[in-house]
Amino acid sequence: MFKRTLTGAGYIAVLVGFFLLREFIDTRLFHILTCFLLIVGTIEVSNAVKEYVPKILRVIAITESALAVPIYCAFNYLITCGKGFLAVGLLIVIGIVFVSIYAVIVKNGFKRTLPWLLPFVYPLVLLLFMMLANDSGKGFIILLLSFVVSPLSDTFAYLVGSLIGGKKLCPKLSPKKTWSGAIGGTVGGALGALVVYLIFKPSINFPSPVLFFILIGLIASVVNVFGDLFESYVKRRVNIKDMGKILPGHGGIMDRIDGTSFVIVFIYLAFLFV
Repeated sequence: MFKRTLTGAGYIAVLVGFFLLREFIDTRLFHILTCFLLIVGTIEVSNAVKEYVPKILRVIAITESALAVPIYCAFNYLITCGKGFLAVGLLIVIGIVFVSIYAVIVKNGFKRTLPWLLPFVYPLVLLLFMMLANDSGKGFIILLLSFVVSPLSDTFAYLVGSLIGGKKLCPKLSPKKTWSGAIGGTVGGALGALVVYLIFKPSINFPSPVLFFILIGLIASVVNVFGDLFESYVKRRVNIKDMGKILPGHGGIMDRIDGTSFVIVFIYLAFLFV
């Protein structure tokens, strides 16, 4: 427990540090964190499926993730301002095309295509939205909500689930998750979003900002559970407990941001309409 708490405190300290760098020095510095999460996350996913994915594809996937943030930044700030997502999208398409060609060449390749694609799109596609959010006009509040709602949802889900227990949410994927925990996590996420609004009072084009943030918290908490279950599904399929070991007591980076990476996508898209 001490190791887990210490690691969690260090993780939070790093996040706070990057938020401070983003707000007081340069918003682009937050891309350093995204780049780190992306590279380490892709390495973890590639290692998780290494028995199913040829080494050459894993190396290409990791290279793709390492290039994604620099290419995004280059297009955004040096070439065609604001179009970095198109460059990264092209990079993703190239990776998928390469996998498709490889599937044609290799015997029974099409039967293996799905696990082969995983390191090329997860977590790259999801963390692309972290880059988009960072460079948007509401970047601070979108990122803050994502990194507040997701862990609060997890914490409330754990506490309520441990205290009340009850029927399992999805025993085949995650035996410890309960419906009571899921409901508690949803309430925790809504409270977290509400606190963010009450502290920062961001200006949004919505009849009731309080209601908007509560809804964001509620729906994002459900999305967070989906992200957790998706990673649990992957881990079950490859028969591993954790995606990595970089965070003692927590597992890997993907074990920490599995729900958050999905939540960022939802919150970014939601804020496009307000």
